[in-house]
Amino acid sequence: MNSKLNYHINQIKKNGFVKLDRFLAKKTTQQLKDLVNFNYKKYTGKEFTGTPDRVTDDKMVYNLQNKNYTFIKLITSRNVVEIAKYFLNDPYYRFIDNKYPNYNLLYFNARSSGKKLDLHIDSHIPFTGKLTNMMQFVFLLEDSTIDNGCTIVVKKSHKSGKFTDRKSKKIIPLNGKAGDLLIWDSRLWHGTFENNSKLSRWAIVATFGAWWIKPSMNITRSLPNTIYKKCNNMQKQILGFCSIPPKDEHDRINTKCGYSFIKKNVQDYY
Repeated sequence: MNSKLNYHINQIKKNGFVKLDRFLAKKTTQQLKDLVNFNYKKYTGKEFTGTPDRVTDDKMVYNLQNKNYTFIKLITSRNVVEIAKYFLNDPYYRFIDNKYPNYNLLYFNARSSGKKLDLHIDSHIPFTGKLTNMMQFVFLLEDSTIDNGCTIVVKKSHKSGKFTDRKSKKIIPLNGKAGDLLIWDSRLWHGTFENNSKLSRWAIVATFGAWWIKPSMNITRSLPNTIYKKCNNMQKQILGFCSIPPKDEHDRINTKCGYSFIKKNVQDYY
């Protein structure tokens, strides 16, 4: 692992987050932004069951893995995989060599913030220790500032073992430029300012977790077969196709599987 990756990993371990400047080229950033806007327009007039009040002013595109293979390539690029693998791989997985990832994608959305988002943790429960089980990778597609609702964090709060103090005065704004990548430990206290600019602030948010954590939506069932067939074995594993629970003991007796379990078509699993 190169020195830059080691630096980024150490920053996450120490502070709970890191920013990788200019992670994406301008052309790539614009291409991704165009794809997000194209798919967002398809949502016009649609309402989604269960949407909380706090995000009613947000622009959202859900399940990017289902929209275009380009999004899958983004989250399986070498540096993303190496950092996620360092924190999230199960060293005793056994069915896949540890040089490859065995963590899973849990949810994958594009978001442009609206209302203020209070400090929260995405690990669901607070806990202490050097190991985490979930992480966020946020690819900025537009400049992120205090005025347009940038992410806020409380430095080192991933070590607290506590739920958030929403009155904390220790918040730090994570300003960034289009093309930057923000990464944080899901135990980190984080939120957003309100977007007062009336302009979009698109970012792509990928959450990864240990193989045994349930994703927010059924990624393996919903993935279009046309996209599935473009994925290599590593990408299929990250999407969850090596950790689909068996139907019963006659199917198999272990949720964990290796690449040999991967099928020709999505439908073959069901």
